[in-house]
Amino acid sequence: MPPDPISAEEKRQALERVLASRAFGRSEQLRAFLRYICEAEFEGRAQQLNEYALGVSVLGRPPDYSPAEDSCVRTRAYELRNKLRSYYQSEAPDEPIQIEIEKGAYVPRFVRKEKPPPSEPPAPAAEPSAPAPAERPSELPARKGRGPGALLGVSFALLAVSVAFFLLGRLRQPAPARALRGEDTTRAMQALWRPFLDSSVPLLISFETRLFFYAPATGLVVRHYMTNQPAEAAKSQPLLAFQERMGARELQERYDYADVGAVHAAFLLGRLLDREIGLKHSSSLDWQDIWNSNIVFIGKPNLNPTIRYALSGKDFVETEDGSHIRNLHPLPGEPEVFRMADTHGEGEKYALITVLPGPQPGRRMMILSGSGAELMWALAEAVTNPERATEIMSRVLLPSGECPPAFQVVIEATFESYVPVKIRYVTHRVSKTPG
Repeated sequence: MPPDPISAEEKRQALERVLASRAFGRSEQLRAFLRYICEAEFEGRAQQLNEYALGVSVLGRPPDYSPAEDSCVRTRAYELRNKLRSYYQSEAPDEPIQIEIEKGAYVPRFVRKEKPPPSEPPAPAAEPSAPAPAERPSELPARKGRGPGALLGVSFALLAVSVAFFLLGRLRQPAPARALRGEDTTRAMQALWRPFLDSSVPLLISFETRLFFYAPATGLVVRHYMTNQPAEAAKSQPLLAFQERMGARELQERYDYADVGAVHAAFLLGRLLDREIGLKHSSSLDWQDIWNSNIVFIGKPNLNPTIRYALSGKDFVETEDGSHIRNLHPLPGEPEVFRMADTHGEGEKYALITVLPGPQPGRRMMILSGSGAELMWALAEAVTNPERATEIMSRVLLPSGECPPAFQVVIEATFESYVPVKIRYVTHRVSKTPG
């Protein structure tokens, strides 16, 4: 028999329970997004929900905002679907009325979850029989899943549980302020990281996730390295050729994959900083995050509008295609261009370390930017390895030993098989006016 229709009051109660949940407790923007689309559904305005309206009304984009150039709404909708799924799976699995948002749409659906039928009563236990005589080890028959592979799997499972409890214990400990892990940290490293260590200000590491496309007709996930915004897919000749050859009419955007360099970088930063850290992929980083938190950004700055804006007007600028860094105000003896090796995982490449004040007093931004995937690893090494960080920061620190409020450093990294075997300071600029 069909489920009972869901009343307006039941829908509102379901919405309020989600908004008050732990899963949405620190996601003010996602709460506003969900409330807006649900109120539109309650009031019969669901047909008015479109990307432009959500960008302007919910995410604060200006009236001339272009959804083709800014994927903020699609990104937030993707996060919202994942957050709802997590809430109903972990926090409220027995919730009778659940909210769903289909992929590619913004109209919420309220679904009544039927209770599972009562299970059959357990059968009466059989009378215990006499135990069989124990087998000697030499007489044990071979049993499926009892070989070395199975024992290794059990070992890994136990190790994973141990690591999970260790990490959970660390997260529950109060985060100390103004401390770096390790006894070999130097005064130069302390000066660099001091503004990011105040535990009263949230610290957010934002790492780059590349744009991929899933083709349902083929089951394949594909990427064109020059296509970094969903709107650019219609102009990408490699993607168009793939669609034509494979008969893949639909391409669905995916932000599920991070470069190995970004993973290395996040690990090195997390190992260094002895405090609670939040993680967020770069496609969803916005001005609200930058206003409220200290930010360490790892990735290609051109892919994120807030980071691109923060870097505008600086002395060193990375080109759109990632082939080189422009030196807008070269000093005597400096080149106007720092050109990358046209290789993958090999040769000499350049990257930027930029430190800026945040828009709110007491906030700080560190932008570790480079176009090659392997550069993320080198950039993190440059600011977490005591020897390398000291060699770089000794050129930048003020006579007082303090770190200037705003500066940029160009580094050169030499790679062999994607591993940064050499990192050296090239040049830097200290901004006379912060920001």
